[in-house]
Amino acid sequence: MSGGPLRSVVVNGRFLAQDVTGVQRVGREILHALDELIGLDLYPGVEFEVVVPRATPDECLPRLEHLRLRRAGRLQGHLWEQLELPLIAGDRTLLCLGNLAPVLRLLRGARPTATMVHDLSYRYFPDAYSRAFRALYSVVIPVVLARSTVIVTVSESEKVSILRHYPRLARTHRLHAVQNGGGVPSSMSATTGASFTPIGAAVSGDDEQVVLYVGSLTRRKNADGLRRIADRLTSARPVRFVFAGATAGVFSGLDSGGAPAPSSPRIEFLGQVNDPHVLEELYRRASVFVFPSFYEASPLPPVEAMSAGTPVVASDIPSLRERCGDAVTYVEPHDIDGFVNEIGALLDDPALRDSMAERGRARAAAYSWRAQTERLVELLGVEQ
Repeated sequence: MSGGPLRSVVVNGRFLAQDVTGVQRVGREILHALDELIGLDLYPGVEFEVVVPRATPDECLPRLEHLRLRRAGRLQGHLWEQLELPLIAGDRTLLCLGNLAPVLRLLRGARPTATMVHDLSYRYFPDAYSRAFRALYSVVIPVVLARSTVIVTVSESEKVSILRHYPRLARTHRLHAVQNGGGVPSSMSATTGASFTPIGAAVSGDDEQVVLYVGSLTRRKNADGLRRIADRLTSARPVRFVFAGATAGVFSGLDSGGAPAPSSPRIEFLGQVNDPHVLEELYRRASVFVFPSFYEASPLPPVEAMSAGTPVVASDIPSLRERCGDAVTYVEPHDIDGFVNEIGALLDDPALRDSMAERGRARAAAYSWRAQTERLVELLGVEQ
């Protein structure tokens, strides 16, 4: 950012009050990494503060040792973000990690604002989102992209997509791609979000082969394809298929508005899993991780699975190629037979599973929340 030396940064912490899906996970991991960097005294003379709506429950807040966290304001949700946050931030630099930023502050333009726009999926897959969600994003995102001092997205492939829809950004040099970190999750609150089935009910024995999916059950995540893959596998093999994830209120990806009834006793839907210890155990006890999504910007679950030593079969789409390299097996997302065959090959071949697990661990080790956070802070104009 241009201007004088940066001395104070406010982080928009509204996402801390939300259920933990991909956007919220990234924000939480960045806060923990920033907390560690501040503890190492890498940014002397710069004050960082996370502000959240006053009504945010204690159990939603991360444990931070060095990064100041403050409750403020009387409103909640979008109203807090749009109306009260600009007053709280004042003339300080504002960092927004959850796609949106205060429109009035942006339109005034005098105060620096950096916004992380994870993706434009509401434009790519409009039917996957509620009408209210699409309406809000259709108003706010163009302002964010036009007026933010710095825009960060999470992959080169998503940067290309954003520029395709907003080509004028290419002339401003304000849009930057910074890959998400990775690894088995460490920063999620153990009590945030919906309850989940105890892991013992999902994975009944150490010797049982388990195919795992982690993520939202929506159309853009190929929810119908996932169910067909699960049906095919469990009807042909003594394998258990476990789904971990929920359909958030903004999505309309399932006709039932939530997890469907399992078609086999070997198919289990755990719902939203926010406890990192449970999620880590799911990854480590899975034989194969499957991720047939139609679209992603910089997905976390495949890298988490690779970090845990679980081989991955994933969609052959640009962002996954960029993120996973040659460490996973790729299948065209509509090819149900291809997914079933590649998963079956891994289940039948322990040596192949071990080889893919080794590749996956090596690839996952290249991703760091600290590196992503350092680059993000650098883009704010803060020097170490």
